[in-house]
Amino acid sequence: MAPACPVCRSPGIRPACPAQLCLDCIKEVWDCPACGAAFYQPIPSPEEISRCYPPVYFGPFFKQYWRDYYKGRALALRLASWRASGDFLDTGCALGTMLAGLRDHSGWRVRGLEFSAKAAALGRALNRLEIASSPLSESPYPAESFDYVLLNNVLEHEPEPRAAMAGVARMLRPGGRLELIVPNGPVDLLPNRALSRLWGRPVHTRHGGHLFFFSRRSLEVLLEASGLRLLSLRCFHLKLGMKARGWLPGSYRIFRRDTWAEAAAAKAEELSLEQGRTLIPPQPSWRRYLWGDRLKRFWRFAGTDFGYDFEVMAEKP
Repeated sequence: MAPACPVCRSPGIRPACPAQLCLDCIKEVWDCPACGAAFYQPIPSPEEISRCYPPVYFGPFFKQYWRDYYKGRALALRLASWRASGDFLDTGCALGTMLAGLRDHSGWRVRGLEFSAKAAALGRALNRLEIASSPLSESPYPAESFDYVLLNNVLEHEPEPRAAMAGVARMLRPGGRLELIVPNGPVDLLPNRALSRLWGRPVHTRHGGHLFFFSRRSLEVLLEASGLRLLSLRCFHLKLGMKARGWLPGSYRIFRRDTWAEAAAAKAEELSLEQGRTLIPPQPSWRRYLWGDRLKRFWRFAGTDFGYDFEVMAEKP
């Protein structure tokens, strides 16, 4: 019997293209005509998935410390227009720096969930936060623990997205909200298709580690299956969408992964907290960040799937 789509459960999935999950790991991507999702078939093994995250994977999060901290501070301003306080969960929180910015500038109580035990430990020490380490579908937090859950570029890395979304719905209180940021799957795959045709083989692109490529329809299916009510679905990163289509000079340069750098990272040793602290840059201007953030948020549109990413807001009835 042919396998069914892991997103919408429909039969009739079909091979789409080969793709490189991580360094020297080529797998077949299939797609579903019913919901438009694409995914590796079969889903890669835990060992293969772990190769997408070498020991120094979280080094850049120290380098972007203040950007993440200010992201949390800006989120505090947006949340204030909805609720002054509540319980907030960031899934895939890495070092928890965004949570630290939200905690320090709002009345919200914050907690994190991070798959990597090493990153969770670093984040607890660096930012003095409660960060649990587990897959989203196995979250240790009790039912109805949170008023707001953030999934920022996490769902595409989950091997079982339906179980992950069910876990989110379980943790939300009635009236609680989910903010989901996820790549626009069909656009995310475009550079892989183009470069594979050009080079005659699958190429390691920036979607390395993505197990699923969600269309608008497939996201709606997941929300409905988990019992969450869609509030809005907007598309953004329009310039990146143009580059994914090859419409700008040098478009595909940013999508190619550096094979030599990948190989070096795979052999590198884990960063210690002391080493990580030395990577944190001087604190930049908060006002400059805030105005830039507000300007970027104007470029989010509900009536198009052109951009590279989706922003979804949903509510638990």
